[in-house]
Parts: sequence; C-alpha cells; structure tokens
Amino acid sequence: MMIDVKEFKAIMMRAGAILEEAFYDSKVVLTKSNEIDLVTETDRKIELFLKKELGKLLPESEFLAEETDHAHKQAKYLWIIDPIDGTTNFVHKFPFVCISVALMIENVLSFAVVYNPIMKEFFYAESGGGTYLNNTRIYVSGNTDFSKAFLGTGFAYSFESSSENNIRFFESILPRVHGVRRAGSAALDLAYVAKGVFDGFWEWFLNPWDVCGGILLIKEAGGIVTNVNGHEWKFSDELIIAGSNKMHGELLKRIFSLVSS
Repeated sequence: MMIDVKEFKAIMMRAGAILEEAFYDSKVVLTKSNEIDLVTETDRKIELFLKKELGKLLPESEFLAEETDHAHKQAKYLWIIDPIDGTTNFVHKFPFVCISVALMIENVLSFAVVYNPIMKEFFYAESGGGTYLNNTRIYVSGNTDFSKAFLGTGFAYSFESSSENNIRFFESILPRVHGVRRAGSAALDLAYVAKGVFDGFWEWFLNPWDVCGGILLIKEAGGIVTNVNGHEWKFSDELIIAGSNKMHGELLKRIFSLVSS
C-alpha cells in the first residue's frame, strides 16, 4: 500500500507548528532515565497528534514511538516516531531540534520526514525516490579526504554508566579531521549527512526513533549507514556509522580499530 505523500507531509507540517509555537514558551520539564534525559508536555502532545493523524492516514499501521509506545515490535506497516529529537535543545531554546517520522513497510524503510520548523528545514525521502530538502534534491558530501572531514557525533544519556561512553573515539578522531560537532539531535545529524554538511556521523546506543528517518535520508542521498561490522544497521545494534561512500569507509575503519583494541 502506498500512502498519500501530500497528506503525510501536511501532517508533519502541522506537527511542526505545535513544536514551533511552544519553542519560545516556558516549559514543564520532567525526567526519564536520569536527570539529563528530559521530556516535556510538547513531546507528548506532538506524539499523540502524530499517532492519531498517521493512524487515520494508514489505518492498518502500528507505532513505535519514543514517549507512549516504545516497545519494539514487528508489523507490516510501522510508523517510527520521535516527536522531538533534541528535547534538551528544545528546553534551552537551542534551535537544533526536529520531528522525525519514518514508515517501515514489511521491515523496509520506505518513507521518512525529518522536520526542523525553527530553522525551516523539511527533509523528505522515499525509497527509490531520492532525498529532498524543502523540495530541492540533496546528496551526500563529495569530499574524499578524511583529513578534511567534518563529522557529527553524540553522547548517550547513560554515558557515565554505559559500557562505552564515546570519549576515546572522540579523542582519537578529532585531531585527524577538520572538526567534530555534537549538536544534540541524532536525527538532524543524519539529515546533515544527507545534506552534505557532515561527511560522516557515528554514535553509540541510539534508538530506532532517533535514527530511522535519517537512515533513509542518507541512503536516498547516496550515502551508507551500517553497524561497526559494516553490515546494515539493525534495531539491536549499539553503534551506528554513516557517511558518504568514501568517508563512511574511512570512519568505519578507524572506529572498528578502536572497538577491536
């Protein structure tokens, strides 16, 4: 079954309006797994809106959603929703925030939107149809020199207690490239790989709602996304590595050597 793409985009625009309206307001902030893992009333409001409207768009579908329906599941039609990726940014009015939604059809990523209404960036991809930013087709970076790479990464909320905190990877890679940025939204980091801003990206312990939208954006923009073994990233993988063809290979090689050491 194909979805009504025009209606899907319209639903995402309406969800973005909710985020934008709340962005500069005072917020009720709660915590989840620890004191830095934040959630707001706007996260839940957007998620419930999307579940209602996307459920009407595709009545046979099920949901994997960060705040209200996060148990992993198999379904013929599965919407994967992050209502606000970059909630800490949202709380502090830092505009690197987005809504990320992907649709898996029979376990294949088929449609995705990553939308930052604050910066007016609407990323869209459809399997076999390319990746677009505000109706202009985009592609991954053409840079082939790792020493000139501009990369993105992030640190898990559980970095103090997790088996890998990413610090040694950051310390190893940073001196060998033009720069590494930690902007606080994995979905947008991946979108910026698709846009050709970041040459590559890696991060530990991300969830499907953090990355599924961005994965399709990158693939349809000509890039590669894998786990540390170079295989297609799966929900169960702890590490995601993404980039253009050349940069992905270089980044994978360096990260793999650190994991193996």
